[in-house]
Amino acid sequence: MVEGTSTPRSLAWSRHKRLLRWSLCWLALLLGFFSSAVDAGERWRVVILPGADPTQPAVAIQIRALRSALTAAAPDGVEFYTDSLDELRFDSNDLTPEFLALLKKKYENKRIDMVIGIADFALDFTSRYHKDIWPKAPILITSIDESRVARMPPDFAYIAWHFDADNTIALAEALQPQATQLVIVAGNSNFDDFTAQLAEQAAHARRSRKWDVSVWSGLTLEELKTRLGALDPSGAAVIYTTMYRDREGRTFFPFEVVAPMARASRSPIYGWYPTYLNQGLLGGAVISYEDNGRRAGELAASILLGKVSPNGATLHTERSRCTVDRGQADRLAIRSSLIPDDCKQINVAPSLWNQYRGAVVFVAAVVGLQALTIAALLWQRRKRRVAEEAATVRANELARAARISSAGELSASIAHEVGQPLGAILSNADAAGLILEHREPEVHELQQILADVRRDAVRANQVVQRLRDLLRKHPIEFIELDLNSTVDETLTLLTPEARRRRIVIESELSLECSPIVGDCVQLQQVLLNLSVNAMDAMHETGDSNRILSISTQPSQHGVALIVADRGHGISEATRRKLFDSFFTTKPQGMGLGLSIARTIVESHGGTITSQSREGGGSVFIVWLPSAGRYRFLAPHQSIRNAAQGQA
Repeated sequence: MVEGTSTPRSLAWSRHKRLLRWSLCWLALLLGFFSSAVDAGERWRVVILPGADPTQPAVAIQIRALRSALTAAAPDGVEFYTDSLDELRFDSNDLTPEFLALLKKKYENKRIDMVIGIADFALDFTSRYHKDIWPKAPILITSIDESRVARMPPDFAYIAWHFDADNTIALAEALQPQATQLVIVAGNSNFDDFTAQLAEQAAHARRSRKWDVSVWSGLTLEELKTRLGALDPSGAAVIYTTMYRDREGRTFFPFEVVAPMARASRSPIYGWYPTYLNQGLLGGAVISYEDNGRRAGELAASILLGKVSPNGATLHTERSRCTVDRGQADRLAIRSSLIPDDCKQINVAPSLWNQYRGAVVFVAAVVGLQALTIAALLWQRRKRRVAEEAATVRANELARAARISSAGELSASIAHEVGQPLGAILSNADAAGLILEHREPEVHELQQILADVRRDAVRANQVVQRLRDLLRKHPIEFIELDLNSTVDETLTLLTPEARRRRIVIESELSLECSPIVGDCVQLQQVLLNLSVNAMDAMHETGDSNRILSISTQPSQHGVALIVADRGHGISEATRRKLFDSFFTTKPQGMGLGLSIARTIVESHGGTITSQSREGGGSVFIVWLPSAGRYRFLAPHQSIRNAAQGQA
C-alpha cells in the first residue's frame, strides 16, 4: 500500500472514534449540570465546632447570631451540627482521641458543606484533623485573637478580633487619675494565661502612666475576695481577663466570677468581655459577640454561594467600643465628668432628662419661646406706653395751643370786658379828685366812689383770672366736679364775645345732673371750642336768629352737654370727616379744634357727636359718664396715670 492512502475500513473507524468522543463530552456536561442542580436544591450542612460549652453566654450569643445570618442567606435552608469538647475547662489531650473517633464515625457518610470553628481549640483541632473528618469541606475559624493569625493554614477562612487591653487600661487611667497599682486577675487554664499576658504587656507598654503591675493567676475565689477587699480603692485598678479554672481544679464560666469579685472589691474592675457587664464590671474597651457571630455567618454564606474563595478569606478586625456601667461608677463614687465622651454609658440612673429627653427639650423650647414672646410683648407694650405718653404730652401741648388760639379769637371781647371796669375806675378816680378839691369834701360820696372802684376792680380781676386759668400750664387733674359750674365759668368768657357778635346765649342747666369726674380746664376748652364754632356758623344768620343754646341734662348714666346753633348747618359728607385732624371748613382754620375736643372727651370716657338741628343749624352733644359710672369703667386710666403731662 502506498504511504498516505487509507482504506475504507480505517476511515470508518476514525469517524466512529470522533463520534464517541463527542458523545462522552456531552454526557459529562449533562452529568455535571445534573450534579450541580442537585446540590443547588439541597440544604446546606454546616458543622459548628466551639471550643467551649455552647451554653456559655459568650458562645451562645455568637452561635445564635451566626446561625441567624447563615439561615437568612441560604436558598434552601441550613442543617446545623454542633460538637464541643469544652477544652477551656477540660484537658483536651486526654479527650482528643475519643473526640476525634466520635467525629469520624459521626460524619463518615455525611456530606458537610462547611465547618465553622470558634476560638483557639477549633483552630488547633481543624488544622490537624479536618482532612480526616471533613476532607472536602471549607474551614472558617472565628473568635481568635489577631495574634493567632500567623499560624492560620492558608486554605482556611478566618475572622480575628482584637482584645483591646490597651484602651481598657486607658479607661482606668481616665476614671482613676490617682491610681498607680494595676492588678491583673486570671485563671489557671492556657487561655487564662494567654489573656493575662495580653493585659500585662499592654500595661508595661503604657507611656502615659507608670503602673505597678501585679498578676494574680489561678487563685481560688475566696482568696481573690480576700485580696480584693484589701486594695486601696483610689490607688488600685483591677483588670479581670478570664478564669476558666483555678489552681485547685475548680472550673467556671468566666462571667460567673465577676459578681462575687465586684461585691468583695473596693476598687473598680475592668475588662473587655460584654458578658461581664451588668455583673459588676465598671467598664472597658468591649468586644461584641453578636457582631462577631453575624459577620462570621455572612462570610460563610459568601463562601457557600461561591462569591468568595475560602482560601485565606477574611473580614477586617472590628474595633472595640468603650463602655461604662454608670450604676457601678455611682456605687464607687466615680464622677461622671471623668467618663470619656466617646464611651457608651449603660445602667444610667433614671432621671427626667434620661427618660424623657425629647419631651424635656420640647417643653424647654416651648417655655423658652413663650418667655421670648412674653418679653417681646412686654417690650412692645413698654414702647407703646412710652409712645402713648409722648403722644399724650404732645396732645396736651396742642390742646393748650388751641386754647391760646381760642383766647386770641376772644381777645377783642375780653379786652372790652376788661376795659369797661378799668374805664369806670378811671372816671370814679377823677370824680374823687374833684371832690377832694373842696375844703369840706363829702365823705359819704367818697365812700360810694371807693365802693364802685373796688367792684370794678374785682370784675376786671375775675375776667383776667379766668383767662389766666384757661391759658396757664397746669397738671391734668381728674376730680369730681359739677358740670353746670364749669359751664357757668365758661359763659363768663363767652358772654362778651357773644355780645360783640350780637348773639344771644340761652343756657338751660339741669339741676338733676349727676357729678362727673374730669379736668375743669379741659372741659372748658371743649365748650369754648364748640361755642366759638357755633358763633362762626351764625356769621351770616339774621340778628333775630342769632341764638346760641347751651344746655345740660341727665342722660344714660351720665350727663349730656348740648351746644346748638342756627347757622348754615353741616352736610353729611362734611360731618363724616368733622372730627378728623387738620380737616376744616374755615378759610383761616387749622382743623385741630374738634379733633382736640374729641380727644379730650374720649379721655374722660365720653363721646361727642354732631347732628342737624330741626329748623336749621347744628347740634353737638357731649356725653360724659357720671362719677359712679366713670369709676366702674375707668376708661384710659393707664394712659392718664402714665402721662400726667402738662396742659
